[in-house]
Amino acid sequence: EDPGGKELSAGQKAIVDGVLSDYDAGRSTVSLIHGITGSGKTEVYISIIRGICDRGKKAIMLIPEIALTYQTLMRFYRYFGERVSVMNSSLSESEKADQWERARRGEIDVIIGPRSALFTPFQDLGVIVIDEEHETSYKNEAMPKYHAREVTQQIAMMKNACVVLGSATPSLESYHRACSGEYRLYRLTERL
Repeated sequence: EDPGGKELSAGQKAIVDGVLSDYDAGRSTVSLIHGITGSGKTEVYISIIRGICDRGKKAIMLIPEIALTYQTLMRFYRYFGERVSVMNSSLSESEKADQWERARRGEIDVIIGPRSALFTPFQDLGVIVIDEEHETSYKNEAMPKYHAREVTQQIAMMKNACVVLGSATPSLESYHRACSGEYRLYRLTERL
């Protein structure tokens, strides 16, 4: 059931169960959730993250800076409370350093933010979620140049974590990888 008290739909639950059973089996898979707008991807992310945290691991939730809305954050705070933190461009350098230190000491379980949150120094990382994975803001054009999606997969491999990508309009690269079997493809086709 999601933090708002609503039961997950069968489709949502199947994705959560699939990702968590891959994780439990030690498969550090990449899953692509192709879900139409309003199909409840955020509830799926929260349930997956909750399952990973219940296993004693940490989670990074990447969202494009523009999508870091108060409503999204409140949904996470409702469930994770003080164990969730936000990293974004409105924080000063010392505030960012403070969040990183809290993560390193294990005081937070979930960090939410744009691509820079990817480098949060969690000791026990279990999952990295990238919402709106098609967004161009995940590409860092300054030096060092990188794409958060590619870096995510490297970090996940090193930490034995799983990766969840989500989008209503997946990037061509991700969709191709999902159709070719390199990624697991899940679909959410109904609005909730």
